[in-house]
Amino acid sequence: MVVFRFLPVAVLLVSVQAVAYDGLEADFATCTQSNDSGAVVSACTRLIDNAAVENSVTGMFYGLRAANNTDAAQNCADAKKSLALAEDATIKSLSQQLIDQNC
Repeated sequence: MVVFRFLPVAVLLVSVQAVAYDGLEADFATCTQSNDSGAVVSACTRLIDNAAVENSVTGMFYGLRAANNTDAAQNCADAKKSLALAEDATIKSLSQQLIDQNC
């Protein structure tokens, strides 16, 4: 998946800009790498909820949550947020696809 090439930068950004909480590293790994949709949604939600700022990394979490959730209305909102925050063209394209599918 395209997300993996951004992990080193994302790890640095998340560690600096997220409020530290127990499970931060595990949630990051689950949100970005798990094949269990329910676990991805839960982990990404915790990362979003604990983010000190919204930026392109947080946008990636919104996109991953939208790609793994079953709630079309929530997916629509998450994909729009991901698109607004994304800086990477690939993430923007994937966010637009999620918007087209869910909104």
